[in-house]
Amino acid sequence: MTVTLPAALETFVSQKIASGLYRDADEVVAESLGLLRQEERWKAAASAKIDEGLRDLSEGRVLTEVESRSQMAEFKTRWRAGA
Repeated sequence: MTVTLPAALETFVSQKIASGLYRDADEVVAESLGLLRQEERWKAAASAKIDEGLRDLSEGRVLTEVESRSQMAEFKTRWRAGA
């Protein structure tokens, strides 16, 4: 496959190779596409969570402010503990 990049992106790729972090343009492009794939998965997961939240809201499954703050505090504690 041959890809033609605008001059600004060619310069960016060249800078990444010159930095020593990448051997060649193929590596830069491969990592870039991997990050794009991750972003797409993240967006899909976030969209699904938003849809779930909207369904919960429309079906009356909501938390009070106190319940929400309590759950967030518990989540934060677990996250900081590395769980």
